[in-house]
Amino acid sequence: MASIESRGGGSWRITISNGYGPDGKKNRLQRTVHVDPNKTENSQRQEVKKLAAALEADFNRKLITAANRITVENLSIEYLTNYVKRRGLAPRTVQSYKDLIDCKIIPYLGKIAVQDLTPKHINEFLVRLEKERHHGDKPLSGTYKLKFLQQLHEMLKYAVRTGYISVNPADLVEAPRRDTREAQFYELEDCVKLLNALDQFDDTQWNLFFTMSLFTAMRPGELIGLNWSDIEDHILTVRAGSVQLHGQKTVRTDRPKTKKSVRMIDLPAEVLTLLNKHKAEQAAYRLKFGKNWPEPDAVFTNDLGERLHNQVPAQHWNRFIKKYGLKHIPLYGLRHTAATLMIAQNLNVRDVAARMGHAQTSTTLNIYAHSFLDANSRATEAITQALSEARKASNGGQ
Repeated sequence: MASIESRGGGSWRITISNGYGPDGKKNRLQRTVHVDPNKTENSQRQEVKKLAAALEADFNRKLITAANRITVENLSIEYLTNYVKRRGLAPRTVQSYKDLIDCKIIPYLGKIAVQDLTPKHINEFLVRLEKERHHGDKPLSGTYKLKFLQQLHEMLKYAVRTGYISVNPADLVEAPRRDTREAQFYELEDCVKLLNALDQFDDTQWNLFFTMSLFTAMRPGELIGLNWSDIEDHILTVRAGSVQLHGQKTVRTDRPKTKKSVRMIDLPAEVLTLLNKHKAEQAAYRLKFGKNWPEPDAVFTNDLGERLHNQVPAQHWNRFIKKYGLKHIPLYGLRHTAATLMIAQNLNVRDVAARMGHAQTSTTLNIYAHSFLDANSRATEAITQALSEARKASNGGQ
């Protein structure tokens, strides 16, 4: 039976009793947890009750013991169940957390008790990752290794908050350096070649997908999750994304990547023409399926009427650019291309961030720092030239 007691300042004591042990002593577990102290006491109590119920279930299943010791593997189960899922994250995000944990963290560190985990263990884990290979003979990138460390750090933060440990050992570990390649995109002359190739491309659905990627700066997952009901006249509202978990069919999510990802996009004539053509072709093709078309509102589907698998657009993109001899960039590079075109036309960072659906303008600045620097240099040149010409005019052309 679980009981809870407020200790003030958002700190609560949970006590769980479950009969008696062989020695005649009570099987009892005590845990101090911390919740938002700015919430009302009743709100805090309700949150702690949920934590206590989950803790009691784990205690009764012997995932944790009265000695308060728990392995990294069992901590990961508690972390994913009691913390990550309660945060209301997108299913794809939750799955990405679980994949990182299951892929490397559990095989290397899973059997170690959290209370025994040291910075040395974590450093040795990172060294082992150094020796691993990714995609054939390529070593794991620093950015990829950093993802594992960040995930482990978050999991251990949860262990601190729930009283398993008092210090996060990952705080004392030097993080691997990021070494991700800069965003790849098309220059203006490449865009002209792309548009000329699209004019010759007779696959309406994929022509539309690539054209919308360039003109709207939408993420591929947002395009896969797009419904016809999201488009009214010439305004498209990004309301959702898409997710495909473990080879299952792709589904539309209840919201896009972040709150700021919900946005309205004014569609140009190039996109509207293709949209109308695709809608007519899709409607004609659907007739032979009758009511058996599974996704009647989806804009982009496979031949069976299901939403596209998330990997399929990139596969079609690679075949397309190879066929027309275009410069190789990933499909996501069309989104980056749209951003650089906006920056080249002197749109301010807030407008670019809004179109991209970035939660913070800092994200936009970080990704497109080089493009903003180029635009800044052109602005400096424009100011210098304007002042120089004005000065010459005032001095009689001398």
